[in-house]
Amino acid sequence: MQEDNLRVPSEEWVLQKIMMLKPDFEEQGIDDPQAILRPLANYMRPKLINCLKERRKALFTENAERIKRLLDNVQKKVDESFLNMQLYEKALDLFEDDQSTSVIMHRHLMRTTAAAIVDNLFFNLDMHNRLKNGIEVDESQNSESISLSSGERTVIAKSFPGLLSKKALAVVEALEGKQVETFMTALRDMAEESALHLKKLDKKLERTLLHSYRKDLTSQVSAETEPISLLPKVVSLLYIQIHNKALQAPGRAISVAVSRLKDKLDDSAYKILTDYQTATVALLALMSAATGDEQDCSSDRILSKRELLENLMPALKGIVLSTSQS
Repeated sequence: MQEDNLRVPSEEWVLQKIMMLKPDFEEQGIDDPQAILRPLANYMRPKLINCLKERRKALFTENAERIKRLLDNVQKKVDESFLNMQLYEKALDLFEDDQSTSVIMHRHLMRTTAAAIVDNLFFNLDMHNRLKNGIEVDESQNSESISLSSGERTVIAKSFPGLLSKKALAVVEALEGKQVETFMTALRDMAEESALHLKKLDKKLERTLLHSYRKDLTSQVSAETEPISLLPKVVSLLYIQIHNKALQAPGRAISVAVSRLKDKLDDSAYKILTDYQTATVALLALMSAATGDEQDCSSDRILSKRELLENLMPALKGIVLSTSQS
């Protein structure tokens, strides 16, 4: 390794530092302090170079370990989230015959699960890029809580080297679109360029994830005490029980999702579900229209409608929990 490449201090620099640390040489009447100090500088400089070499070697090793740890962590998180994304994508097939609902479902999945994948990936690859360039980074920040705007994603994508930048920008563009399939293709291309491996959801993995998803959702429904939050969880659990699909539906698609269960449930169960949905929609409308004025009677109506929903909760839970526990 060449000394110039190490950017080590010159003999003159070492000499000046010694004189700064010991300025009293001149005060002691020594005519030419450099004549005395230069041999000392010559003696110290090789030792200083060796010290710097060891320090840089230690830093390089430490950085390499941090980069490996970071990439291992990114791979693990991408594996889990990408498998879930593939699982949720399969449920979109149930609504392909309804264009408007299908668009709502696609956009919801893109804005939730897909956006979380991209933000986590971009954040960690940006840290990786900085570490490779010798820039200090704060590893204490939890990437799970990262939420980036479209502009922030674009800035990070442009900072990536070479072809990775181009593929990252394609991911940003796909995320703003309406098609999950287009996004998945762009994400796979970017992951490949990043040397990350994205697991494909095979039948065995799908069965395992669906079992885990159903078990978790059943626990959530059983423990849910908030009447408005209960409906989408029950609908999702019904879809996994009936269609074996992990449905991720936003609030404005719940009515369509409920209507498609009419031929799958007995009349009494379907009536409980639709009555609950109607009451939920009415409560949300009242809450949206409330002014907060003391003269306004909406608070009484909201309380009354909430009590109605609370009374209906056991029956709604019974539709899915009896099936799950049987």
